[in-house]
Amino acid sequence: MLPQTAVALPPAASALLPSGWSFLNDPSPLLSSQERGRASVGRTDFSARPVMQADEDVVPSATGLWLPLGEMTPVAAFQNGRRLLIVAAGRHVIDTAGLTNVAPLEGVSARIMADVTAVSILCPEGSSPLIRPVGHGWTVSFGSQSTASPDVMLLGQDEGALTFTPPREDGALFVVTFRDPDSGRRLLLGLSRSGSVSGDLIRRGAGFEVRPSLMGLVIAADADAIELRQNGKQFFLDRVGPTDTPLLAGGKIAAYGASDAGVALAGSPPEGLRESVRRAQIAAAMASAGQRFDARIRLAQAAARLANGALVSQVLQVALEDQPEGSTRKDVRRLRQISAVLNGRADPSLLSEEEGATPEDQFWRGMVRAQFPITGEGPDVDVQRTRTARLIAAGLPSVSGYSQPLRYRLLPVAAEWVARYGTAKDRGVLLSLPSVPETVLARALAAVETHALDARGQLETLAHDPSPMVWPVASEAALRFDFEKNASPAKAIGERVDGLMPAFRMVGREREARLLSIDAFIKGKEWRTAQQGVQDGQAVYGKAGFPGHDRLLVIARGFAEQKDIEAKSALAEVELLKAAMTIEPNDPTLQAYRLKALERRYAVLGLPEAQRTVLRGLLQNQQGPEHQDTMVKLVRLDLDAHDLGAALHDLPAENPVDDVSVLPGGQPEALEVSLLRAEVAREQHDLPKAEHYLIGRTETQALKMRAQLMEQAKDWVGAVSALKPVIDATWTGRKEASVLSPDLEALVLELAGDASRAHDDTTLSALKRQYGSLMERSASAGVFKLLVGESSAKLPAGG
Repeated sequence: MLPQTAVALPPAASALLPSGWSFLNDPSPLLSSQERGRASVGRTDFSARPVMQADEDVVPSATGLWLPLGEMTPVAAFQNGRRLLIVAAGRHVIDTAGLTNVAPLEGVSARIMADVTAVSILCPEGSSPLIRPVGHGWTVSFGSQSTASPDVMLLGQDEGALTFTPPREDGALFVVTFRDPDSGRRLLLGLSRSGSVSGDLIRRGAGFEVRPSLMGLVIAADADAIELRQNGKQFFLDRVGPTDTPLLAGGKIAAYGASDAGVALAGSPPEGLRESVRRAQIAAAMASAGQRFDARIRLAQAAARLANGALVSQVLQVALEDQPEGSTRKDVRRLRQISAVLNGRADPSLLSEEEGATPEDQFWRGMVRAQFPITGEGPDVDVQRTRTARLIAAGLPSVSGYSQPLRYRLLPVAAEWVARYGTAKDRGVLLSLPSVPETVLARALAAVETHALDARGQLETLAHDPSPMVWPVASEAALRFDFEKNASPAKAIGERVDGLMPAFRMVGREREARLLSIDAFIKGKEWRTAQQGVQDGQAVYGKAGFPGHDRLLVIARGFAEQKDIEAKSALAEVELLKAAMTIEPNDPTLQAYRLKALERRYAVLGLPEAQRTVLRGLLQNQQGPEHQDTMVKLVRLDLDAHDLGAALHDLPAENPVDDVSVLPGGQPEALEVSLLRAEVAREQHDLPKAEHYLIGRTETQALKMRAQLMEQAKDWVGAVSALKPVIDATWTGRKEASVLSPDLEALVLELAGDASRAHDDTTLSALKRQYGSLMERSASAGVFKLLVGESSAKLPAGG
């Protein structure tokens, strides 16, 4: 791995490597005769050592290393920390002296041992090596991130042996026993020119461990009975001699490994599995007292392979009643997990993470977690779901090695969990599985999560699947897709979901479907249906198990702010809202919205007494302008009901300083409150007090009421002075009008009447001059002429 300026190479030799790379040794012996001919012109001394240019102040960085290991030489390459170890078949002399002080390499050494050559390279910090065959040797390069090799070993099983097949057949396989220089552990190395083992998850079995590799196969074998052999096309990992101990607990190799729990879950066709259960039942019944527990456990294993959860549970219960101490065995614990999953039972005692760290252990721990009901919503719940999906995804490929009945029971549920709640990495594990009927639905759900273009089409196809366990799930996902993309009216989606609720209940999606329908009805502003949906959901799942608080707030606010309320639906909504008052009664915001909604519906139904009761409830938790608006509405209802005592009770106490509104910096009382005080005083027949509340107020409403009070007191002059500013303000904005509005016409007639009774000719003349022509076109023209006519036609002052 040297800069090209270090060693002069013939063109043919240089062309074998990328720009920036260089041969470590003299490549001439490795070139073909034709290549040597092309390289003869300009040949230099290839035996010369690399020499740095004299004027170089810094050591150039190497970009690649080529190892002259010969043609078709298989290797095994793996990494221990920063150390990269490459073991190649054959004896190869490698000159590493030229790499002294060449950055970023800190140490490269080569050693010939028996019939293999080991090369050790200390990798730069933060870089990942990549090894591949090039020409008559191998290249090593480094990058900032590891690049997953697409050439992975294909794992399988041949009777009792595990098989590892390189992706390309080159006939250059070699097996060697090697001692790990760092740990001293016995390693079985399978040397090849293609194929690696992913390092995402470590694979363990009884007495061995399949390690991640960059090339070839690396197996740490603690048991001498473990052997590795090859037949020219694939490697075989097996035990020496006949044995009943399974090489992997799952029976078959799982792409992501299996635990050593000792429960064999692979099996023959269903007919053979049923025969195995029958024989195991007979064996358990005929077993002696000392062998009965093990015989029962074997029966439970046979039942597990047949996916007979009820039988597994029964057998385990009987076995552990006779021998409770057997519950500590790993195989018994695994069978208890299988029983819990197959029977859909949540068992917290099975969630311990201290036992088993292999992918298969994680898979069963995740499946046990998936049996617990999902309660609530929020970050904590999302974290738990993601964690469960990650556990399931870790061992999901293991299911492909299980018996057919067990695989059919587990794979659809497990894959759906990963598709719904897993990360992109988890879904990548799902998509790497073979496309079988059990994974088609989960793949469609994953397509939605990844925003695939054909996601909706996949769901639509599956929505017509004949399986009652497939089409409801696909239909719900399709409706949710339409809801999120606004592809259909929200109300129609909610109604469709409600119509399919029995099917959703059958596949265990009722809770999620209920929430979807509620959200759809909320979006469609169908408040009554949405409220009923929340109440029904909490009645079924409980308040803790059905997330409704945020939805109830939105619904209550929608009820409170709804403007177009039909009388025919108001009564039903009243009953619904009254029942809802018992849900979360200690939430003041929620209760305030519901009271406002009730008050509006009582108003539509014409029930003022009920309105007043609700408004008094609202006042208890209100402050500021909102409290004042409610109080004004309540007192007006009191006055409409001629309940003067209630009006006096509901009005706030008067300010002890009578003239506070005219003091510097004083806060004048709100107009609505002043009008109410004046109206209450008028009901008490105390006109001076009523007029007192309006002194100094120039608002149109205050002036109108003041005119009414003066008219009631037969103070016509005062009434005229109060009405003049009102009529002037009203006329100012309508001077260009060709006709008078009904309000302005009424004000003109009222002022003319008051002026006539006050014998105010000046005001009458002004009215006649300003409004005469417009009043002639109105239905009140005769009355107006009578009021503004000759003095003899004036109304008497006391009339």
